[in-house]
Amino acid sequence: MTQFNLGPWVPLADGVYTTVAEPDAVTIGLVVGPTGAVMIDTGSSPAQGAQLRTTAEAVAGVPVTAVVVTHGHYDHLFGLAAFADLPRYGHENLADWLTRPETATAAERLGVDVADLIAADRTLALAKVIDAGGRRIEALHFGGAHTDADIVVYVPDADVVFAGDLVESAGDPSIEPASDLRGWPLALDGLIGMSRAETVVVPGHGPVMDRIQVLEQRSRLSALYSQVEFAIGQGVALADAYASVEWPFGEETMAAALPLLYDSFAASGITPKRQLPIVSS
Repeated sequence: MTQFNLGPWVPLADGVYTTVAEPDAVTIGLVVGPTGAVMIDTGSSPAQGAQLRTTAEAVAGVPVTAVVVTHGHYDHLFGLAAFADLPRYGHENLADWLTRPETATAAERLGVDVADLIAADRTLALAKVIDAGGRRIEALHFGGAHTDADIVVYVPDADVVFAGDLVESAGDPSIEPASDLRGWPLALDGLIGMSRAETVVVPGHGPVMDRIQVLEQRSRLSALYSQVEFAIGQGVALADAYASVEWPFGEETMAAALPLLYDSFAASGITPKRQLPIVSS
């Protein structure tokens, strides 16, 4: 049986907290203002969302007055139903995730009724300023990356960025069939550009990161295209690609990334050419 456990709310900066929600160790954020608070991501079920709301309000001492969802994966989105009475912010592509097969699959696995799930009612294409009970926060979209609905949430007066799954410190970045591997490094350029050496970056999973760690993850993601281009130029087929090059991520991550990369090059007419054997005289 799936365990929807919650860790304690841990202070990260003045009026900024995080907790970890199981079953997938997703980091949930809370930004507290004088008269209200905004939660960032909502957990893996409507019931877990309700529990997050109750515990957040106990820690904050003020009501949760709005919520932001960083993207459409179940561990960030499914708890949103517990906030149906509040402003709910997300990217304009977020609602589409409720109709996708992977959402139905995740709901069945977790014992969640898809009919109970809801989307954001305050959408953005690029940027929106949100009132966190008298405290300003900013929601920003830097383009398709981990998904087509990625949002980062910036807390200017605390210099904290909630990055969703654009970056991860618990392991490799999570590359999915819906990921845009050409756009992902560019999205991270946006995150890096708004950060300073002192900025605290909160990933979707794992301990907090700094700007240098984000730069390092960006460099590994951006290296994928040149490495695949080299492999294709050498006539390496997709089935042989993992063994042919030293990749910046592990085998499981590359098993997800390589088909996307080969398909991207194929769409531009670039495919591995059969190499003729060398015949010695």
